Amino acid sequence: MAPMGSPACAPTGSSETGVTMSAAMTTLTDAFEDPSTDGGATDHALPVAVISWPTVPIEIIRAAGLRPVVIRGESTATPLADARLEADVFPNRLRQLVEAVLAGRLRRTACVVLPRTSDADYKAFLYLRELIRREVTPLRPPILLFDLLQSEGPDVRAYDAARTRDLFATLASLVPGSASADDVRDAIVGANTARAAMRRLLALRQGAPRVAGAEVLPLLGAFWRLAPDDYAALAGEAAEVLGRRPPLEGPRVMLAGAPVDGPQLHAAIEAHGAIVVAEPGPWGSEAAGEDIVSGDDPFAAIAEWYRRQAIGPRTPLAAVRQRLQPLMDDVDAVVVVAPPDDTAFGWDYPCLRAWLEARQLPHMFLAWDPSIPLGPVEHERIAALVTAARLGMGMRHG
Repeated sequence: MAPMGSPACAPTGSSETGVTMSAAMTTLTDAFEDPSTDGGATDHALPVAVISWPTVPIEIIRAAGLRPVVIRGESTATPLADARLEADVFPNRLRQLVEAVLAGRLRRTACVVLPRTSDADYKAFLYLRELIRREVTPLRPPILLFDLLQSEGPDVRAYDAARTRDLFATLASLVPGSASADDVRDAIVGANTARAAMRRLLALRQGAPRVAGAEVLPLLGAFWRLAPDDYAALAGEAAEVLGRRPPLEGPRVMLAGAPVDGPQLHAAIEAHGAIVVAEPGPWGSEAAGEDIVSGDDPFAAIAEWYRRQAIGPRTPLAAVRQRLQPLMDDVDAVVVVAPPDDTAFGWDYPCLRAWLEARQLPHMFLAWDPSIPLGPVEHERIAALVTAARLGMGMRHG
């Protein structure tokens, strides 16, 4: 077992891999890790639209003439937000967003957009609107709600398409100049180009992986920070560099449960000799998805893509299971994550546990706040899981 806190696989700049970290990988990682709304981008001239979760279509944001910045969780304290928000209701990313608004840090922000794909995001929208109405914050950017439905009702597609058009019209009104459906089609092309490059990185995690999860998740997550053409070029170069690495050894682990938006858990697992090769949600193995085919109505195409692609608390359970199963076909262990604010994924754990036990896959349930480092007890449990996974590798892979 690798010593706690030291990666079991050689880091990117290590001579053990024979391949050093490229400038492209550094740029992607820096963009992902930059917590500000001004840094980490390659299109600084555009006004910013701050997004609370990536179920707000970045194609619509960019077509309207704005630069999307998706908020992630951090370890930074949020005293102003904590004084006004209930505990264990809002994930850290939303506390960071409310803190930034209350502290007046969103100076270049044209608007804040929250999707209605989770109760927490919707509640944060209501809180922010009320705080601004009461003039609690020195800056008052427009607070917008994107009401994306993820159900299968007969009127859902038309409703989602209409809300997507409305969002585009509202955003375009915030920016000088004019924007049209052709701009939306161009934004779809750009995003598809970036997603194709992201799929090259994801392919390096399949079979015998050539990149550790803690290293590749920032390379994937930079998609939500950089202009599409820039991301495509950088991710393509990163894939070329990583593709020359020898395969990594060790049990392959998948994260399940609530999506994570950072590599902290990946690093903790990989410190014990495993490799995280998959995780649900928009920051990792499901970030790319398929291309968006705009067709006659680009707004309807975007709405349908995000309705089907997003995994969140309001995603139908059958859809979540259908998408998790292929990811589990080539792993040796599973870690199910449930943060304190979780109101959905933990309820599915008994069914998921039965399914994992039927497949004889070692697994663990981790009740963990991603803004807090893992402690010795959690590391001991992860070490035991990796040991069990290592013992079962021969039986599963020959």
